Amino acid sequence: MAISISTSDIKRKAMIADTNTAYDTKITSLISEVQGPIEYSIADCYFNDTSNTKLQATLKLGILEIITGEFLEQLRREIGSTEQFSVAGVSVGESKLRGVDLIQQGATRLSPYLKSALPMMAETACSSSTQDTDTIFSVQEEVW
Repeated sequence: MAISISTSDIKRKAMIADTNTAYDTKITSLISEVQGPIEYSIADCYFNDTSNTKLQATLKLGILEIITGEFLEQLRREIGSTEQFSVAGVSVGESKLRGVDLIQQGATRLSPYLKSALPMMAETACSSSTQDTDTIFSVQEEVW
């Protein structure tokens, strides 16, 4: 994994104090579980372009947002974490969409760089190396 995501990165993004070590094992496990598949989904031409520091920072931020969002969603599923009460229009408790929103933000940030976006990019490029020739269709292709 060329992009480094640390436990302190996740805790900073999740607004957890760096001195709080209660979640370190969970965060480390989550990073090792999720980072590889996310990186695999990024097109090699972008992922391996390590000389482009701004691109690498964008990829790191997207991966960080997705992993942090997943971590927040795991926290939300813990017993007692979703308790919320409201008094006179003021709500106290965890936001239920915080992790999901962060995952969507990271996915949107990474979307132009994914392998799945490459076929659509290829459709706009010239698919033939022979210029100035007419496309010839056979009779079988013309019949529905």
